[in-house]
Amino acid sequence: MKNLNCKNCGAVMLLDSSAMTAYCRFCGTKHMLSREDTDYFSDYYSTLSDLIGSGNNAEERKKIAEKVWEMAEEKVFECRDGTEIEIRYMHMECIDGVKIYTARRNIVFHFKAGEQEKAERFRKNVSLIDYPSADTKHLSNFFPNIVGGFSLADGSSLLVISKDEDEYPLCLFPGLGGRHTAWIISRMENLCCVLEYNGIVHPLINPSTLYINPYLHQANLYSGWWLAGRKNSISSDGRRVLEMRENLLGLRNTAANILGFDRSSDAAESKDIPGALSEFIRSSPCGDAYDDFSYWDEMLVRAYGERRFIGLETDDGKIYGADT
Repeated sequence: MKNLNCKNCGAVMLLDSSAMTAYCRFCGTKHMLSREDTDYFSDYYSTLSDLIGSGNNAEERKKIAEKVWEMAEEKVFECRDGTEIEIRYMHMECIDGVKIYTARRNIVFHFKAGEQEKAERFRKNVSLIDYPSADTKHLSNFFPNIVGGFSLADGSSLLVISKDEDEYPLCLFPGLGGRHTAWIISRMENLCCVLEYNGIVHPLINPSTLYINPYLHQANLYSGWWLAGRKNSISSDGRRVLEMRENLLGLRNTAANILGFDRSSDAAESKDIPGALSEFIRSSPCGDAYDDFSYWDEMLVRAYGERRFIGLETDDGKIYGADT
């Protein structure tokens, strides 16, 4: 998918759910799309919606995925040894000056010349993650698996991690409903418990750093790892002390973002966003991630009753009834 860059600050702009207006998260600039851009992005998001709507039909999903990748952009990097690396990507994001390309089975991080320390912090932070022995294999899937690194001719560098073909940036799914947001919260609570176990603060948990597999109801924290650090350490920009509650605040802000309401406001209860869900999102984090997960489990039952698996494509009314 092609990118729209902010004319004011140069950052990659995001589209609203109508695919008619782009906005910049950094300087607030808004841009009305041209008819050509509107047609392009409407077609892209329609195809992506069809992909998610294919559900568990693997063959149908494969056919639609090919349409998504027909719209992929290409990028060529020249390595220091003269070889070339060519990637095709469906989405590009820029975070803290690092460009992140989402390819079919990999995520490629492009670090500027002179910023190799960011790549090294990424590697170090990921290597420090430990897991409870009883669940190591399962939990490790939530975090980056580094599969390569390359030095480029211009002094910049690439770091490559693997991903499943059915994993997509969460930011590509604006305006998700309450039930779907609830399962994402549950997965983020898992992530925060692992971070708590390791004493690691990830200060940028948001829809751009999280990737989801809607068919398995899995969410993974793949990006922004050069910004992470040990609790009570100084942030990479030297401006503040990292606190564990930042992980849980990021969780709540992410949920509010994909639901489309302001945490600071008294969001009204609605059919799709029951009071217990909005109450949780507006709440202050508990003392630690384990207590917070327990609190979330209570609020989840209050909001929706016993857990049920729902595919991201499912219409809630068809499953639960129009009066639920």
